[in-house]
Amino acid sequence: MIMNAARAVLRQGKSALLICDIQEGFGKSMKDFDKFVQNSSKLVNAMKILNVPMIVSEHYPKALGKIVPEIDISGAKGLFAKTQFSMCTPEMIKELSTICNGNKPESIILIGLETHICVENTAIDLRINDYEVHVVADCCMSRTSEDRLLALQRMRDIGCQIATSENVIYKLMQNAEHKAFKEILPLVKTPIAYTGLVPVSKI
Repeated sequence: MIMNAARAVLRQGKSALLICDIQEGFGKSMKDFDKFVQNSSKLVNAMKILNVPMIVSEHYPKALGKIVPEIDISGAKGLFAKTQFSMCTPEMIKELSTICNGNKPESIILIGLETHICVENTAIDLRINDYEVHVVADCCMSRTSEDRLLALQRMRDIGCQIATSENVIYKLMQNAEHKAFKEILPLVKTPIAYTGLVPVSKI
């Protein structure tokens, strides 16, 4: 139990954000895509305030387009085009190995789409390479809810932490006296947009 609890920790300066294929070409085929993008943008903005380094991938951008403009990837340590489903290309793994002030991160915060394809394949490769992986459920999307839910379950089974964007933000800050707390507060005051993952009670 102690080992499991320790694996759930996120530390500023020892964590990195991976943004997987949040591209314009997916927008028309996914329900609640705009809400997913809203949540992802909120998280990315918070990570920028907290100086969490990020790496971005685009899957076959010639066909699927660029990262949606709502997500500010300025300052990303790398923007990698790919055709394989996992983000873990040799170039990305090399960049990741020194991304935290010359060191590899302890933990990876993983967001993107599709949950059951590129996100899950990335999570598998990261776990094989001994990274702790925090998959942000409200910042992951698939064309069907079944694929997303089952992929999140499979990733939990291989040792990933399944989180929400707000959960990740507060884990990184750890304390209301964090120097960035007042700057982060307006972001977290905006509720997480509902993306259909958890049924809404009618009571």
